[in-house]
Amino acid sequence: MDEHLLEINQVSKKFCRRLKRSLFYGIKDVARQTVGLPITTQLRPEEFWATHEVSFKVKPGEIIAVIGANGSGKTTLMRMIAGIYQPTSGEIKYRQGLKVTPIFALNVGLRNEFTGLENMKLKAAIFGMTEAELKRKLDFIIDFSELEYALDTPVGNYSSGMRARLSYSVAIATEPDLFIIDEALAVGDSLFKTKCYEHLGEYVQEKERAVLYVTNRIRKVMALANRVLVMRSGKLIQDSQDTTGALEYYINDIVGDDMTERVKEMKLKKIRHFEM
Repeated sequence: MDEHLLEINQVSKKFCRRLKRSLFYGIKDVARQTVGLPITTQLRPEEFWATHEVSFKVKPGEIIAVIGANGSGKTTLMRMIAGIYQPTSGEIKYRQGLKVTPIFALNVGLRNEFTGLENMKLKAAIFGMTEAELKRKLDFIIDFSELEYALDTPVGNYSSGMRARLSYSVAIATEPDLFIIDEALAVGDSLFKTKCYEHLGEYVQEKERAVLYVTNRIRKVMALANRVLVMRSGKLIQDSQDTTGALEYYINDIVGDDMTERVKEMKLKKIRHFEM
């Protein structure tokens, strides 16, 4: 484990499609735990695997893109790594003292009636920063966000890009060892996103750090990642440091085989043209 920041060993997570049945299963599982019985890891009626037996390791210096079609399990996996969900089975091992900062939705926690500066303080508290830490990092947050001109303006008057700048800058200021980004930079202007990508490349080299970046935007992957994980139907189907090869694998996978070779090649050509 010493050379790795994170180890994911056969991790699975199941959910139930119906709320009432899910509540029933939850009560049943709590009752089993109360009397010392294990929770069943088998699928019950209406349940499905959001992720199933996923395994990989994360080393310092890696920027790992996690890609896959909608519903492939990417976000569920990231939420388990962040500690928001508990795995149904399997194990997640962290290097001792590992600091994890996830960003899933940049607007979460922002108050429209508060100023930019007040929201910076609020987001810092949400991310677990102490008052002393915020005092040390505030100049960095303001400088990185490039929002000094709007600090006294209510965030309700901010554009989506300005909101993204504010939240992202606070998140990266926490200086996590493992930074999880789930499509958080889908908004915002190109110049700021480029700045973030360049900064992340330097960031993971400064100390023993890594980034898990969930996206289906192939150009971003090619510009940023040095490793790609491809997911499908809750399973990890490709893990490669050959980012171009992994993206070709992903494109071929999403196109599928249920068509003639001629139609398939036309679709692949269009995807490569627009995405790569």
